[in-house]
Amino acid sequence: MEKQKKPYLTYFLISLFVIIFFLQLIYSFIYGEDFLDDIFYNYGFSLQNILDGRLETLLSSIFLHGGASHLFLNMIALFFFGRVVENELGRSKFLLIFFSSAIVGNMAILAMSMLGLYSIVIPTIGASAAIFGLLGAAMLVKPFEFIFYPYLIPVPLIMVALVYTLYNIAAFILVLTTDAGSNISYISHIGGLAAGMLFGFRHEGSKRGLIVLLFLLLLLILTPFMFMLLDYLEIFNYVNVLSQVIK
Repeated sequence: MEKQKKPYLTYFLISLFVIIFFLQLIYSFIYGEDFLDDIFYNYGFSLQNILDGRLETLLSSIFLHGGASHLFLNMIALFFFGRVVENELGRSKFLLIFFSSAIVGNMAILAMSMLGLYSIVIPTIGASAAIFGLLGAAMLVKPFEFIFYPYLIPVPLIMVALVYTLYNIAAFILVLTTDAGSNISYISHIGGLAAGMLFGFRHEGSKRGLIVLLFLLLLLILTPFMFMLLDYLEIFNYVNVLSQVIK
């Protein structure tokens, strides 16, 4: 397979998201925040919009972001995971994974709304599900690729996948079982991740995919013990280290 020297499609999507966000800011400045809220409700994804025949929100919702931090975090993730998928699988599969994962994430929201677990009118916006799909594919095709996300030191991609998988599953369960509210659609992240992993399985084959998943499961099992060990050794307790130096 011919690999792309430069992930131009990833860079193009990042640029497009940034341009759309600045357009949001401009329209908000000109017409007020209420106008922007109308954009979110009309073009964000929700069960109500689907019932109203707004099927285009399956895609339009991907390109809207609720704030600068929302956009920034998504674009940083897209930069790291998108490059891996585009370079390893090519542009056509990159696009297929990106949009398919976004749609699967929206379908997960739709299912939760139909079950009465999510609001049918509050819209979901952002490219998070699509990016989680890229993460799911990337961790199978290049599990030991070292990236600098979300830390300032190189970390194997599979470790990033483990952290994000654990966090989103735990957060989703917490939201469902307690009164804790959240403006983050964890179920769409999980749906996008699962879709991306499916593509990764199909590309790498069941044998390699199972090996990676077994390794991920091993990391999952060892994670509590790793945290206990780190806590015991106080490796990351900078306050304690500083106090020892002062003494």
